[in-house]
Amino acid sequence: MKLKTFLRWLPALFITACSWYLSSQPTIEHMPQFWNADKLVHLVCFGGLAFWVAFGLGTKLPLKLRIALPALLTSLYGIVDEIHQSFTPGRSCSVWDWCADTLGAVLGAVVFAGAVRFILRRKEGGTK
Repeated sequence: MKLKTFLRWLPALFITACSWYLSSQPTIEHMPQFWNADKLVHLVCFGGLAFWVAFGLGTKLPLKLRIALPALLTSLYGIVDEIHQSFTPGRSCSVWDWCADTLGAVLGAVVFAGAVRFILRRKEGGTK
């Protein structure tokens, strides 16, 4: 693997490792204390993961794949993460958490695709 490719994937690998570590903990301290706060945390974390997965995949993919592939890969990781949590004392597997993971993944991939589109348009138009 080329160093440049590895470095491009580093943020996604770091987020995945952190997520796996946190899923292994019986409780998470300092969680927000409002109704369904955990769903917001899932949405934001998996949105960030999908953004960086899209970054790792690069910008050469067609737009639909640039959104669908990172969203799918991140959603699949969400399933693995939920199953992993079911083996952690004090934690459980939740389809609703996975739904929040998946929604976050789609949003993160869309944000990345939008950012790429914006940057490419700025480059084509020159800096004004």
